[in-house]
Amino acid sequence: MMTGFRKISALVFFVSIFVFGCSKPASKTVIKRNLADIYNPGKSSIHPDFFIHHVNDSNSVLYIRIFPSELLFSQANEEGKSLARLKIYYELSELNPGKEGGIFIDSISIRKSLNKAEVRNSFFSGLPVRAFLGKKYSLKIEVSDEVRGITTQTILIADKSTKYGAQNFKVITAKNGYPSFTRYFAQGEAFRIQVNQIDVDSLFIDYFSLDRTLPRPAFSSTPEIPMKTIPDTSFNYSYSDTVQYSLPGPGIYHFRMNRDTKDGLTLFNFGESFPNVKTPDDLLGPLVYLTSSAEFRDIRMEPNRKLAIDNFWLKLNPDLASARELIRVFYKRVYFANIYFSSYKEGWKTDRGMIYIIFGPPRMLEKNADMEKWTYFTKKGGPTAVFVFKRNENQFTNLDYQLERSAGSNAFWREAVDSWRKGKVYSIDY
Repeated sequence: MMTGFRKISALVFFVSIFVFGCSKPASKTVIKRNLADIYNPGKSSIHPDFFIHHVNDSNSVLYIRIFPSELLFSQANEEGKSLARLKIYYELSELNPGKEGGIFIDSISIRKSLNKAEVRNSFFSGLPVRAFLGKKYSLKIEVSDEVRGITTQTILIADKSTKYGAQNFKVITAKNGYPSFTRYFAQGEAFRIQVNQIDVDSLFIDYFSLDRTLPRPAFSSTPEIPMKTIPDTSFNYSYSDTVQYSLPGPGIYHFRMNRDTKDGLTLFNFGESFPNVKTPDDLLGPLVYLTSSAEFRDIRMEPNRKLAIDNFWLKLNPDLASARELIRVFYKRVYFANIYFSSYKEGWKTDRGMIYIIFGPPRMLEKNADMEKWTYFTKKGGPTAVFVFKRNENQFTNLDYQLERSAGSNAFWREAVDSWRKGKVYSIDY
């Protein structure tokens, strides 16, 4: 199955790390507790991407990608040039099990002006992070478009507990030589891997088939299905940072520097269309949240599955325009669930993805390194729907969050599903 996995290339790609401005200490500030905008694409016009790479035992880099098309450029400056003004702030805290929120270590605040005539489709930067081997940190990050007056915020985990973990790898997209900010690749999409250990001469790869399990209902008390941890197959290759790899088919590919540890980098092939929702199978899967077992089975068994799916939506709302709007919102949520919440399985299959698809973006989001609390405020002073997700330790990803299920969620869940089944998008506040 792994024939053609590795392709040797004589080309060597170079990645430039732009550290803009002069890093300087900033006074410790409090980042707003409500981070709901990070999961609501309509609420913020800036959507930066991030990842962390550990360079050595005491230094790391926070990589940032920003899309100039999302920034506001203005000529109201002394140069009369079309400039955007960025501010990036991060706050580093060491995670300590005995102290909520961690122990504050450092903060950096920098500013940068971008000239519209000089920037391309995306702007890359790398900021230094003073982090030490054997520790875990949280990074609270703010990125501001100072011309427009808009700020987006997020929290990342910098896991330096081992020198073999995922953040000790850097994935380079072969097509343009830039760092990859995602961990999923389509079949045939080439990439290279860089590691920060100079003594590495081999990579050990474990292959797992994709996880097909679906999340349990929010009120379910049935046990969680354990994640598969025994690989379908394993193999190894001599390591070089000039080697081009590709993922030959759907599955989970776990790269390790050391044969004796499970720590490593995991890359995913979730299929050709991912994260988009295009094929009949893409359209069918998320309907499991709205259908009975019998309905889902009947749609799946139809020879013309796409027609059966269309008919399902038209039965919910016979008005064609209304049905189209219902479909548009539902599958837009599926798409963003894939973007925001993919972990060791597609985002729509995760606990957070399930709640996001049915309820929409949370009205309030409280977040730390190991927990997210989503709140939906019902109208006219009614009861508040609250969903708490705890982060699980997972050898494949640090984005595996599990919902704390309770019988009290039953009423909210049924109300939301009933709304969809009556042909109306369920939304409390949006």
